[in-house]
Amino acid sequence: MRDSELTERPGKGWTPWERGPGQVKIEAIWWDARALHFPKLNCSCWFSGSEFVGIEHWGFRGDKWCMRKPPADHPPLPEKFKREREREQQEALDRIRIAAQTRMLAQIQASGKRQSTPDEFQA
Repeated sequence: MRDSELTERPGKGWTPWERGPGQVKIEAIWWDARALHFPKLNCSCWFSGSEFVGIEHWGFRGDKWCMRKPPADHPPLPEKFKREREREQQEALDRIRIAAQTRMLAQIQASGKRQSTPDEFQA
């Protein structure tokens, strides 16, 4: 594919350009698509097999995205993959929470202050 084919929205059968990041929306419909990122072109493209199904611009191009309209018989995300994705998302959130708690505790210890609990004031 030429660079212009990766950065310009094809005509018929595609949604209009929408502002903001589109990764979540594209992957919700085209769940089997794989993203390829092109930093020199400031865009990301999604391919379902060899079919070009989504494009997202970022950087100097501005945040916008569009995707191919799914066919009427497009299969939904299988339950097995849905559970796996939810588990991965939950693990990522847990890692973020643990890291935030660790940083907070380290800052408290570094400042020499002790965090008070509500039980101390009731006695």
